[in-house]
Amino acid sequence: MSIAWVTMLSIEQIQAACSRSEPVILGDPLSRLTELPLQATYYPFGFPVEIATNSEDILRTAENSWKGFHKLFDTQPIQLRIAITEGRSSTCPPAPLCKVQRNLLSNIADSENFAVCDIAQSLSFLSLTKAVVAHDTYLRFYFLEAAVLCHLATRYTTPIHSACVELNGSGILICGDSGAGKSTLSYACAQAGWTYITDDASFLINGCEDRLVVGNCNQARFRPSSAMFFPELAGHEVTQRAEDGKPSIELSTAPFEHIARSHTAHVEHIIFLNRREPRCQELVPFSREVARYFMRQPLYSTPEMMEIQTAAIERLLEANVLELRYHDLEWGVERLTRLIIEGR
Repeated sequence: MSIAWVTMLSIEQIQAACSRSEPVILGDPLSRLTELPLQATYYPFGFPVEIATNSEDILRTAENSWKGFHKLFDTQPIQLRIAITEGRSSTCPPAPLCKVQRNLLSNIADSENFAVCDIAQSLSFLSLTKAVVAHDTYLRFYFLEAAVLCHLATRYTTPIHSACVELNGSGILICGDSGAGKSTLSYACAQAGWTYITDDASFLINGCEDRLVVGNCNQARFRPSSAMFFPELAGHEVTQRAEDGKPSIELSTAPFEHIARSHTAHVEHIIFLNRREPRCQELVPFSREVARYFMRQPLYSTPEMMEIQTAAIERLLEANVLELRYHDLEWGVERLTRLIIEGR
């Protein structure tokens, strides 16, 4: 790699300093020596994450994101080294572009705001400006939480685009496209006495034979239209989702003491949602082949880890795979409850 563009002292300048017995002060044009004195450890989804940074704001944001988690897994800590610079602009940069090759992932918004992740080493370096730190939702989704999920989803877990709830010790993954109703149905189940695990993203633990998944039970996100089902959503701020720009209501589940929550569940059933004007409401078998392709879509790890994740999906598909065709939310909750209680 060429370093001709790096500003260097000339030989004459070095000779002059040495002849005067003066210290030779070498520059740091690549910011290699930037100090990151602030350190803290967090446990998003139960996995240890160590952050080193030069910004108190980064630690506050991390605390707000992951304060509801505690240690569940004794894995090699994910290391985030986050350097904050002044920057040339006070405006929020565009959404970053993400690319992956084997163990390296780059997430680049512009020349001053980017992340580089080494999946094999569980290490990420983030260089961000104060303009990014000032936009909390952008910072969390595109960089801070994204860096952690990058490592979780490529080394320690297999990500499944699904909600998850549990009843009587039996977990159900609720799968479907964006807008299929995963959040609404999972939260309705929680209101009906189920244990709430997550509304959108489940992570299957690699190497476990019992189909153990982990999720974020501390929050739920809804489309504004969900307020017609859940009065507690009324009056909540509607924000734009950073990832797709769609309007969203983010709800902390902690204040609702009547809702049972857990970060983990053992999956016994996989349910694919179908609300495309079904002629009747029913629970029927669903194609494992279709489910397999659906679950493989978000995988992007190294070839070695992809083999492990593919095997994890095959173990997961040993569970009962069904399609819930429905249009009435209350009927959907009752039908899933009967599935757990009666086994059919």
